[in-house]
Amino acid sequence: MRTRKWAHNTILLLFGAVLPWYSVFAGQPDGKFFGLDLHGSLGKGGYSRYVAPLTNPLFNESPYITTEIRPIYFHQKIPSGFVTQGGDIDVVALHLRLALTERLAFIATKDGYANINFDKTLPDEDGFANIALGFKYAIFSQPEEERILTAGLRYEIPIGDLDTAGIELQGDGDGFLNPFITGATTFGNLGIQGSLGANLALDRDKDTSILHYSLHLDYEVLPNLFPLVELNGFTPIDHGNRLTGPLGNLDGIDLVNFGSNKRGTTVTLGGGLRYRLFDQLQLGVGAETPVITDDKDDTLMEWRTYVDLVLAFVK
Repeated sequence: MRTRKWAHNTILLLFGAVLPWYSVFAGQPDGKFFGLDLHGSLGKGGYSRYVAPLTNPLFNESPYITTEIRPIYFHQKIPSGFVTQGGDIDVVALHLRLALTERLAFIATKDGYANINFDKTLPDEDGFANIALGFKYAIFSQPEEERILTAGLRYEIPIGDLDTAGIELQGDGDGFLNPFITGATTFGNLGIQGSLGANLALDRDKDTSILHYSLHLDYEVLPNLFPLVELNGFTPIDHGNRLTGPLGNLDGIDLVNFGSNKRGTTVTLGGGLRYRLFDQLQLGVGAETPVITDDKDDTLMEWRTYVDLVLAFVK
């Protein structure tokens, strides 16, 4: 309960801190700010339907070019069969996106503070996660047909300070390059989005490189109410050598990179809903759990719950 209160207060603080900056942007005539087109994909003559992804927030990037602020909180349960015999993780983070033109955006989509509580074996830890930032560009944009395809590149800076019992959870190695491609379309009330990318370790001995892929479906059942389902996968393509032997199978999914030398594939299934409170603000709630793993006792996630807000600059 104490951790939940901390997370609740932190996300309110984050949202309150960035809201004045959003007000500055929103007050610009015609969506222009120092010559930038802050509306991006969502300006006049642009896309009329934007439902942001909910699960896999580190890698499942929307193809739409937006100026937005997205505070995120998630609670993750560690399986009782894991080496720590259970525990939980609470993370508060903030996504920032800035449309530079109707096709180009700057993105800062990994950061935050984590509170990790293990039941046994490893000492508890809290601290900051790595920061990832980059750009994305809509290489194909057809607003009249609600079709868009976007490519991007992020760099994850290894400045996090999470470690336990000598095991680096964030901040080890030389960081990651994350090229990705993501697209979306609609069929009536049905929205479809897919993304594919690779998180490539720059120090291949320290960290494991993975292929990540996501599928998002949403359906507007009532005005502004969008139930959604999402499938996310994480497959190693080049193993690190930081954890070997009995610990070599440990899989941190998206949040933690153990550098394990035998990590397997994990596929998760998530669901929830988004409610558009008004044009600029979306509320998201949902949950996610692994449905395919090599061994669920080696996977850091038993289940995860999400709450987020998406404050987007919409014409």
